[in-house]
This record gives sequence, structure tokens and C-alpha cells, in this order.
Amino acid sequence: MNKKIFFSIAIAILLAIYCYTANSMEKRDRKNYDDFNKSNLNGSITGLEEFARGIKLHLESKIVVFYPQTSQLNDNNIFNFTAKVGDKVIKKQFQDTLILQKKNGLVFKYTFFKF
Repeated sequence: MNKKIFFSIAIAILLAIYCYTANSMEKRDRKNYDDFNKSNLNGSITGLEEFARGIKLHLESKIVVFYPQTSQLNDNNIFNFTAKVGDKVIKKQFQDTLILQKKNGLVFKYTFFKF
């Protein structure tokens, strides 16, 4: 087989795999955002972990994935380093800001990426 043909086929296969993976990740991120955006959250954090380029937030009655933005709004505090088990989160359905209330009374507001 000619080297040019072999490399052309290999590049086409790699490009197809990349497009499929990127499309799957976009669908997953959109579903996570839709589930999070529709959620009415008001409870204490029972678990917290990085997940799918975002944060998987475990509350008493719900698990959601969202993609917080660090900004002046939250004094440039990264969510997964600031939030701890026992802290409280508040977000109404379709609200564009999540409130993180620390056990010591400090309050941080986080916006998030929308897909």
C-alpha cells in the first residue's frame, strides 16, 4: 500500500474519532448544564469532586454537575478549593448564580458556563 494512501486513511480515521468524541462530550456537557439549570438547590454539600471538566456536587437529595466560573464575583476563589463538605449551596431554578455559604458565614457567588 502506498504510504500517502495509508497516512490519508489514518488521518481520516483519527479525525472521525476526534469528531465523534468532541460531539459526545458536547452532548454530555449540555445535558449536565440542562439538569443543573433546571435544579432548585438549597442544601448542604455531602460530597464534591472534579468531573467532566466541571464539578460533581453531591447534596443531601441530589447530585448535579456544573461548570463554575472564577471571577471578581467570588473574589477569584476556585470553587472546588473553596467549597467543603458541610457548606451550603443555594440556587433557584434557572437562576444564573449559585451561592456558596461557608460554615463560617462567608458567602461566595458563582456563575457558571452555559452550554
